[in-house]
Amino acid sequence: MQFTKLAIMAILSGVGLAAPAEAGLSKRARESIHMVNCDTYKAIDYYADDTKDNVFPGNNNECVANSFKEGSPSSCKFGSGVTFSWVLSSNAASASQASQVGTGSNGFHNFNCFKDDGHTLYTDGNGKKCTSTYVCFDA
Repeated sequence: MQFTKLAIMAILSGVGLAAPAEAGLSKRARESIHMVNCDTYKAIDYYADDTKDNVFPGNNNECVANSFKEGSPSSCKFGSGVTFSWVLSSNAASASQASQVGTGSNGFHNFNCFKDDGHTLYTDGNGKKCTSTYVCFDA
């Protein structure tokens, strides 16, 4: 009976009973795929950690795309051998910033794709500014 009273008091006071420690758990980085416009070409760039998306991701994490087709399925194969497949809505180009415009998959994760703000992600080795047209986050 005494234990029951203590348990109820602990719950009501906001002091929890012993629970598994979460200190050993670390939050997984958010993956992203940016569809970028580099003036004379378009590319798909993969980032294992979206907080580090302000640099060229490396040849294994980029594929050059003919276009960002809207309204029909498209895909691009990275240097790593992984293929990213996506479908953008037919009105993705005219959608408002931050609105969801499609979905994608890299065979490991599903992604939700959004209209990005056109910020410069990086400057390539030829001095071309690569701006983010769409960004896809792991779902």
